[in-house]
Amino acid sequence: MLEINLEFVRGMLFVRLEGVLDSNTYTKLSDCLDTMIHEKGLKYFVINLEHLDLIDENGIQAIIDRYFDVTLHDGKLVVCGYHNQFLNNMEMGNIFAQIEKTTNELGALKLIQI
Repeated sequence: MLEINLEFVRGMLFVRLEGVLDSNTYTKLSDCLDTMIHEKGLKYFVINLEHLDLIDENGIQAIIDRYFDVTLHDGKLVVCGYHNQFLNNMEMGNIFAQIEKTTNELGALKLIQI
């Protein structure tokens, strides 16, 4: 199960994930963020993985796809709060090759600077 908590602060949407982001739940995140990007016109996103228990290739791909959507609309997406237990999985998916990362939301605020 995946819980998505959204909070809009200072022009940025904080997306806090809890639970499991995998082949069974990635569409929930994708649909949510697609709505925010395409219908609401939001451009700046912080995806917080602090309370995520598991992420698989599908979850990684959902984040990467949203990253490309956001950058096509001149926005920015930052990932924060990741755990070392699945950091290797993310690096295998090259999630951080192009997406900026930081350890917490304060760091994300500094990276986005709007």
